[in-house]
Amino acid sequence: MGYREIIAKVIVETLAFTKPFIHLDRLAELGLVDITNNGGSWRHMFEKNYRFTVVYTTKRKPLHTNTTFEDETKFENVESSFVHLKKPENTEVLGLFIWGRNIPPKPRTIPNWIRERVCYKGVRCLICDTDSRIECDHVDDDYPDIPHDQLQVSDFQALCQSCNKKKREASKKEKNNKKGFYYRDAQDPAKSVIRLLFGLPSDFVFPLLAEERIGKVRFYRNPQLVREMHIKHLRRVIYCQ
Repeated sequence: MGYREIIAKVIVETLAFTKPFIHLDRLAELGLVDITNNGGSWRHMFEKNYRFTVVYTTKRKPLHTNTTFEDETKFENVESSFVHLKKPENTEVLGLFIWGRNIPPKPRTIPNWIRERVCYKGVRCLICDTDSRIECDHVDDDYPDIPHDQLQVSDFQALCQSCNKKKREASKKEKNNKKGFYYRDAQDPAKSVIRLLFGLPSDFVFPLLAEERIGKVRFYRNPQLVREMHIKHLRRVIYCQ
């Protein structure tokens, strides 16, 4: 089946994604899945082209793929609507909520002159202080498309590959956080450095900086800002008593 034919069937079946759920048996009837192949072939096709949620007949948690915050919010509102449906045979997959087309983001290139300014020789990771495998990272993972001539060095920071990956993961979790934003210093690998600077005992418990004090800033989103705020707070606690 060709790509255009698959797209047409999905759009018709979901009424242009306004009724996103398709039972697995119906997907098989349309020739969109091969339930005898344990999901291998059809999953790859859907992962490449759609934003979707897999729901199961067991207590297994729904699997969101390529989804946005809006998609997952919609799912929460309809989550209980499929529990009474007939269970397909020989598979635990009940069906898919297909929310729309998956449009990959445009590649975001960083000009060489910024890389040279941020990742200069001897620079260390802003989070863990290593000098190994340093990358030029966007401070804001959700930054808009900005012309190269309007970019500023302050929009970027030097992070090692490991911390950069953790920052991206934290950013994704932050988008799905519906309980507010909190920064817990236990997530800060550099807390030992702050303890050393202030001569704090190893069992010192750092205070919690809540949203009203730092806004929607997480440590991995802007570690320099949060660390500076923590140091200012500690100075007040330690030297002003």
